[in-house]
Amino acid sequence: MTDGAGVRDAAGSWDAEPAMRAGGFQHVSRAMSADLRVRGVEPAVPRQLPLAIPDFTGRVEHIAALDALLPAEDGGVGGAVVISAVDGTAGIGKTTLAVWWAHRVQDRFPDGTLHVNLRGYGAAAPAAPSEVLEGFLRALGLQAEQIPVGVEAQTGLFRSVLAGRRMLIVLDNANNADQVRPLLPGSPGCVVVVTSRESLTGLVVTEAATRLTLDLLPEDEAVELVTSILGPAGSAVEPDAIRELVRFCARLPLALRIAAATSRLRTSP
Repeated sequence: MTDGAGVRDAAGSWDAEPAMRAGGFQHVSRAMSADLRVRGVEPAVPRQLPLAIPDFTGRVEHIAALDALLPAEDGGVGGAVVISAVDGTAGIGKTTLAVWWAHRVQDRFPDGTLHVNLRGYGAAAPAAPSEVLEGFLRALGLQAEQIPVGVEAQTGLFRSVLAGRRMLIVLDNANNADQVRPLLPGSPGCVVVVTSRESLTGLVVTEAATRLTLDLLPEDEAVELVTSILGPAGSAVEPDAIRELVRFCARLPLALRIAAATSRLRTSP
């Protein structure tokens, strides 16, 4: 049976191809939204961010750089998807920064927040784009029978669904630019933050991504981080020991967190 924009087969599966031929991705997005409303299904507004670290400190310049990428408060959007590629060595705080900042600004994105760990570095195999796209499409309200087979078709559908929507997307722990490209929206209104140990120069060159590189914390920010974890009582007892701990951990945020948390546990009554 056909509705003039898409085709539904005997099992109720929705085929976007006729709509693509008829009017492109935005036509598909409108047709799919209408199809969901007819069946009494409200468009999903996912909020997928993991828990943010409550004692986040420092990175003032990087936060300002990310803030500068936000769409206008009045809802206006620029002419392209905005992408920020946050890179740095292991343990430098890329994920912490991206997730904390995303929590801080996600109310600016009324259509939802998507998040995925791309497993770019670790024991498990990196996440395949098709795996991620299927998860995103499900989070956006599609059923399994509505999701096509193949990365190219899934990417087209993903971009169709996001057309005209304002969404924040955090792609954490990417292995390379090729893993990221199929996951990028194709129309204005969305902001994408990608974290990786690699510089992701390909995204900077071909997708005009803004590159932010994290380095070791300055000493004052490192001391502030340890102090916030230890709490007022622990910090007041041995201020010199805190600076020694900062030097011992070489101002690496992950090492500082582990050492400070361990010290707090040892000194707790």
